[in-house]
Amino acid sequence: MSADAESFKAVMGHWASGVSVVTTSDDGMLYGLTVSSFTSVSLDPPLILVCLSNHNRIIEMISNSGGFAVSMLGSDQQEVSNYFARPGRLPTPDFTEVEGQWTSSGLPVVGGSMAWLTCTVQAAIAQGDHTLMVGCVQETHVEQGRSPLLYFDRGYRSLQ
Repeated sequence: MSADAESFKAVMGHWASGVSVVTTSDDGMLYGLTVSSFTSVSLDPPLILVCLSNHNRIIEMISNSGGFAVSMLGSDQQEVSNYFARPGRLPTPDFTEVEGQWTSSGLPVVGGSMAWLTCTVQAAIAQGDHTLMVGCVQETHVEQGRSPLLYFDRGYRSLQ
């Protein structure tokens, strides 16, 4: 017997997490998605993991392109998080409603984020209604002195 969806969401809502945006570019079109399920996996080699809904177009785009980026949002980027969390958006040829930039590897990242990294796909593992996307980190960038955007109990928070 497993827990019902509402009680599971209530418990998981009490786990504070950083807010990040996963982005990719496939055939000249970029797309991104707000995620809170993001973690490091290994230092040698440097691997990270993001969990992506199987119903989202980004999984196919990442599979086609072979790479993705993760931008870690700062406390002043709630609107950016909301934009990438909005359902029904379509891929675009360039950033339209948020500030963005292109990395040297050709992957898009969120402009003004407190940190970002780019990855090549190491593995994609379907589990339940999500796919665990493991990436081997290729490029990194950090803006020192920034405070993170946090998500806790179904709302945004920041460090005091």
